Amino acid sequence: MIIKPASLAHDAVAPVGKAMSDRIKIARSLCIFFMTFVHVQAGIAENVYDRDAGFFDIVYFILTRLMGLSSVSLLSVVSGYFIVSSLLKAAAGRLMVSKFRTLVVPLIAWNLLMLALLAGYGVVSGNWKDMPEFSATGMANALLAVTGWPLVVPLWFLRDLFVCCLFAPILYQGLRRFPVATILALVAFTLFGEILYILQRPQLMLFFGLGMWLRIAGASEEGIDRIANFLTIGLVAMAAIFITIRIERILLSEMNDTLRLTLDTLLRVTVAAGFWKLTGPIRRSALSELFIRFEPYAFFLFCSHAILFNFGGIIFRRAFGNYGSDLFPITFFTLPCLAVIAAIIGLNIINRSALLIFLFNAGHRLRSRSAARMERAPAQTR
Repeated sequence: MIIKPASLAHDAVAPVGKAMSDRIKIARSLCIFFMTFVHVQAGIAENVYDRDAGFFDIVYFILTRLMGLSSVSLLSVVSGYFIVSSLLKAAAGRLMVSKFRTLVVPLIAWNLLMLALLAGYGVVSGNWKDMPEFSATGMANALLAVTGWPLVVPLWFLRDLFVCCLFAPILYQGLRRFPVATILALVAFTLFGEILYILQRPQLMLFFGLGMWLRIAGASEEGIDRIANFLTIGLVAMAAIFITIRIERILLSEMNDTLRLTLDTLLRVTVAAGFWKLTGPIRRSALSELFIRFEPYAFFLFCSHAILFNFGGIIFRRAFGNYGSDLFPITFFTLPCLAVIAAIIGLNIINRSALLIFLFNAGHRLRSRSAARMERAPAQTR
C-alpha cells in the first residue's frame, strides 16, 4: 500500500490522452535530435558567433543557438507535466528514489564511461587535456556536475532535472495554492539564481514549474495549443532579435546579465511553444510513426551523442576542417545523423543486459515489435 502525503491524498489529475501522449513522444524525439547540433565541436578556440555572418553561419546559429539550446525548455515542461501524476501516485520519498535511478545513475554511468574513454585516448595519443582534475571537487563536477560542467556536457540536464524533482513537492503546493506568486518566484530565481549553484541552468526550474502548472490547472490539449499559438507569435519577434544580434556580432556573454537572461528566457519559452505547435501537424502526417517509433531511443541518443561527437569529431575535422572551412557543413550535418544510427544500434545491443540497461538507459528496455504493434492496434481499430 502506498502512503501519500495528506496534502496530496485527495488530489487528482486527468489522465493523458493518446493524442497528447503521441505529441509528447514526438516532442521528445524532435527536441533531442535538434539539441545534438549544439554539441558538434567547432574545433576552433574563438567564439564562432564573433565572425562575419555568411549563409552557413546563420544556419548554424539558428540550429544551435535558437533551436538546439532552446529545445531543452520543452523537455523541461514535459518533465514537470508528468511529475504531478507521479507525485500523486507515490510517496515523495519513493518518487525521489525512482528519479535517482533514472536520472543520477545514468548521469554517473555515462560520465564514468567518458572518463574511461578519455583515459584510453590519453594513453594512445598522449593528449590528456580533457581529463578532469583528480580532486574531490574535480571528480564531483566531472561525474555529478555539482558546481561545474560534467565530462559529458549535455548531462548537466539530468543533474538539474533531478534537483527540480527534489523541489517538486514544494512546487506542487505553491502552484496549487499560490500559482502567481510561485511563478514570479521562479522567474526571480531564473534571473538571479545562478550564483546559488542549485541549478546549472536556473531557467530549467521555471519551465519545469510551468509544466506542473499546466497539469495542475487541468489544461486541455486545445488549451495548451491556444497558449502555444500566442507564444509562437512572440517567437517570430525573438528569432528576429537574435538573428539581428548574430548579424551585428553582438556577443550575449558581454550583455548585462539581467538583459541576457531575460532575452534568453523569452527565446526559450517561445521556441518551446513553436516545437509544441510543430508536433500537431507531424502527428497528422506520415512522419508521425517515424518519430513515435524513435522515441524509446531518444534518451540513449541524448546521453551518448556528445561522446560520439568528441571522438568522431577528431576524424571528421581532420577530413573536413574546423568551423569556417568550406567542408565543415559536412561534419555539422553528418554527425547528428550518425548519432541517431549509433543510438539505435547501441541500445539494441545493450538491451540484452539488464545491468547495462539500468546503468545507461534509466532501466527502460526496448519492447518487442509485436508488443508495440499490439499497443497501437486498439487505436487503429477504434
